[in-house]
Amino acid sequence: MRRISPSQGLTLFFLTGLFLLVLLFRDQIPLWRSLLFRYAVWIGLLFAFQLVSRQRRAGHLGSFLYDFSPILFIILIYESLGDLIQHLRQDIDPSLIRIDLFLFGVHPTVWAERWIMPWLTDLMSFFYISYYFVPVILVAVLYFRRQKQHFDQAIFVLLFGYYLSFIGYILFPAIGPRFTLMGLQTVPLEGSFLTDFVRDTLNQLEHNRRDCMPSGHTQLSLMSLYLAYRYQRKLLYLLAPLVAGLIASTIYLRYHYVIDLFAGVAVAAACVIMAPRLYELWNRKNEAQGGRRDE
Repeated sequence: MRRISPSQGLTLFFLTGLFLLVLLFRDQIPLWRSLLFRYAVWIGLLFAFQLVSRQRRAGHLGSFLYDFSPILFIILIYESLGDLIQHLRQDIDPSLIRIDLFLFGVHPTVWAERWIMPWLTDLMSFFYISYYFVPVILVAVLYFRRQKQHFDQAIFVLLFGYYLSFIGYILFPAIGPRFTLMGLQTVPLEGSFLTDFVRDTLNQLEHNRRDCMPSGHTQLSLMSLYLAYRYQRKLLYLLAPLVAGLIASTIYLRYHYVIDLFAGVAVAAACVIMAPRLYELWNRKNEAQGGRRDE
């Protein structure tokens, strides 16, 4: 436990927090037993990865699975929130709608209807789904270029960002304008098979629909750009156009309010300031503990 990596330690901390949250509010959560069981199993899986990584016979495959295991935990935890968030508090969409209306005098997703064209809808769908690949591309490039130190720190910073956004979803549940402003939209988002594929796939795979505030798409894509700027500058030029289109797509495709994007930018800035410092602090403590044991 003392030598657990910063990323695995962060996941352990977050899973423990979710376990305690479910236990505290179990009277409100229909599937609380299932959630407790899942979180307990995932904590066990976390330690299993830790043990495997210490075995020499695990080899390169064991190291690879350990290094990329945070991706698995992000997916598992995010999907579990669909059984949790809706039972803790009411959605705050009315407040977000009022903020957007106050700031802009219009509903941005309704205003954006004037730009809707089938080919543009397809392009925006491509940008939107690129969110699921931008962080993975970044860490994969760092890993296969053998920039292990930068890879470890990037994983930690991104993981910190994901978990902070999950906390935002719990505190500020919102389903987004594609549902709440449906009655005001007059132009359908029609495209080719690409648009239909993206929409249908996300509807089937995303068990958690209350993931608007803050905008994880904005937050994590900007964090990925920052990490590319620090560690793999050439990759920045590939990712920047994707991220720009991705952020625009969140409004065009009616997934987010603009205030969600502002919050995503703020959280991204907080993460890239706080997470590297926390990572260095964790490593220093690990090194100090290791040094004391060697004495």
